[in-house]
Amino acid sequence: MTQVALSTDLQVITAEINSYKQVAGQSLFEIGKRLKHVKENDLVHGEWMVWLSNIDIDHSTAQKFIHAYEQFGNLATSPTLQVGKIFELLSLPESIDRSEFVGQEHIVPSTGESKKVESMTVKELREVKKALKETQQDKDAAELRAKQAEAARQLSIQQHTEQQEKLQQEIAALKKRKGRSKEDEETLRRLIEENNELAEAKRHLEGEIAERNSLKEKREYDFRKMKEALSKTRAYVDVDLSTALMYFVSIRDQREAQEVAEHFWNSLDETIAKSRKEWAAILINQVIEEVGEDANPAAIIDI
Repeated sequence: MTQVALSTDLQVITAEINSYKQVAGQSLFEIGKRLKHVKENDLVHGEWMVWLSNIDIDHSTAQKFIHAYEQFGNLATSPTLQVGKIFELLSLPESIDRSEFVGQEHIVPSTGESKKVESMTVKELREVKKALKETQQDKDAAELRAKQAEAARQLSIQQHTEQQEKLQQEIAALKKRKGRSKEDEETLRRLIEENNELAEAKRHLEGEIAERNSLKEKREYDFRKMKEALSKTRAYVDVDLSTALMYFVSIRDQREAQEVAEHFWNSLDETIAKSRKEWAAILINQVIEEVGEDANPAAIIDI
């Protein structure tokens, strides 16, 4: 798409913004684009707040317009979203991919319905955001606990190492001593035994850290490959179905073609239903592990 160069004439930009304020949809991004242009190029010569007042846009709203353009201006689906929804989406965590979030279906907590953002009310979008925030908070808390546990293990390893160094120095000094007494021999035996216990405890802690890091790497790898597989599956289905539909259009009056199409859709429905049950079963088992067998996971799992 050809990018239209913006004017450096403040009067022209002011007129454009006032015009776009009267138009729905894409106007939000066009206003944000121009506000950003004016601010970044200091076309108001340090009179940003005064200029905003002159065009009846307060500072906080101007920031929302700019952020909306920055975050959603290049998304194909954004122009169809209500302004209220776009403003709600601005507060999504930075880690959330805007394009994926807008394109995906989400469970609305109050109704259990699966909807895309464009089909939600602003209230439902707020519910989804709140649930997402709570999930992220739980995840952050779990990650913090894991980091604290690992830090504690690292500290223990450091302390064990320091104790070992002291013991080894004492052991070396005793071994060099000539004519060791019976008491010296007993002390030496005790120090060697204590050093061995520390070494074993240190190996155990290092093993726990190595195992945790290995598990973390595997989970990250599995998550990445799962997303890749699902993305490829969706892409293949979209492309192949579009190709099949292109051929079907010219022979849609043939009974045989109609029967093949009907058989395909019935088979696809069965395959999807089977896969959904398998995925749901895994999630149900996860819920049981987390909240106990008295829970009713089937009532809250919806894939």
